[in-house]
Amino acid sequence: MSSSTTSAPTLPDAPEDYPWTGPAVRSALLLGSGIVDLDPEGADDAPTEASSGDRDRALVDVATIDQALAAEGAAPLAERTLVVAVGSNQTPETIARKYARSGRDLQIATPFVRCTVHGLAVGHCAHTSARGYIPAAPYRADGERMELVATWFDDAQLAVVDETEPNYERVRLDASRFPLTLATGEAPAHYDVYASSWGVVAHERPIPLRHRQQEMFDELVAITGAPVLIGHAAEVCARLAVAPDALNTLVREHGLVAEDGLR
Repeated sequence: MSSSTTSAPTLPDAPEDYPWTGPAVRSALLLGSGIVDLDPEGADDAPTEASSGDRDRALVDVATIDQALAAEGAAPLAERTLVVAVGSNQTPETIARKYARSGRDLQIATPFVRCTVHGLAVGHCAHTSARGYIPAAPYRADGERMELVATWFDDAQLAVVDETEPNYERVRLDASRFPLTLATGEAPAHYDVYASSWGVVAHERPIPLRHRQQEMFDELVAITGAPVLIGHAAEVCARLAVAPDALNTLVREHGLVAEDGLR
């Protein structure tokens, strides 16, 4: 475990910059004192699956995580729910903000571990968030392989995160259908994801996640010509924030919605 610790910010990022994950996913431990990096030095670009076969030891040590949780008086991994995130929930900063906004007396300690997932891809929910951006959503994609982040939540933390996902349903995926390898070297039998309640945005097939809202808005303008999506991403997000059903109505009218294939 790296000794570097950073404070968890409480101010939200600009909606036009969603999903706020930065250039790469990472393993980290969110603590009351800040965020501790769990990735070994130089492992940022290493595929997670290599930790189970091509290395002498895993990228992230389970015992180290459980020791850190015990030192915080927090629930161990065995008593937590494993959730694979596809959007901003991959970052400790986002989860820290959600905990803070809940106003509840929560145990903050939360592990974030990189993972490789097969048969799953990430697109866009066919509904905007409260702040007007088009959030990420998973969908079934046979043959795909993605590097994402898995998070272990205790029951109280999970209840808070569930409440922040009104456009999603948390569903359990069987690893025999959607194989998962954690940076700890483990391959759990199942895990949860937040699946869109509205389907995913699709143009013949689901549109993969665009890492800038501007790209997605411009793409939808090219397809639909919708004036509500024309302009700078910040302006478009502001429009959609006050018209929460506008995007869902638009994509359905143009036949741009597909089922995610996860249920």
